[in-house]
Amino acid sequence: MRIPNEKTAELKNRFLYETKNYIAIALYITMVLYGLKIYKKMILVEYDISYYHLGYGLFESMILAKIILLGDFLRLGERFRGKPLIIKIVYKAFAMSILALFFSILEYTIEGFFHDPGVTGVIQGVMLKDGPEMLAHATIMFINFIPLFTIWEIGRTMGDNRLFKLLFKSRPGIFINGR
Repeated sequence: MRIPNEKTAELKNRFLYETKNYIAIALYITMVLYGLKIYKKMILVEYDISYYHLGYGLFESMILAKIILLGDFLRLGERFRGKPLIIKIVYKAFAMSILALFFSILEYTIEGFFHDPGVTGVIQGVMLKDGPEMLAHATIMFINFIPLFTIWEIGRTMGDNRLFKLLFKSRPGIFINGR
């Protein structure tokens, strides 16, 4: 049984669209996370504390990008369709930062079982030692998700790849008279 050419072309276009979105989101989050990790490294160097977790940022950004696409697939924020765009943007940024916080807690919990096999030690580590850092991380991600979702939602509202063309193609007058 063969899939008709129209269906194949549609699947190919959808795959390319999703892949471009994934790469763009992952690159944005990678830049944010590496900026934060370099800042943390610089602060710790002042106190002669070594910090070598820079390689993990790429992996974390890839996971966060996938979580964001999953949230988009689940139509997170679509109930605000008729409301001003800022409400949808802030809601999505907040919801995604909560998802990021959840996965940070999960990550620290799993990591804790490898370093401290007791359940009590893991809970104490997550809540007392790493809790404030995870909360700060989620807050910073919320702040950085706002520009990401602003661009994303404006692009969707404009439609027809107009924002992409406006940003990355040199075509003066592309939006004159609503075109």
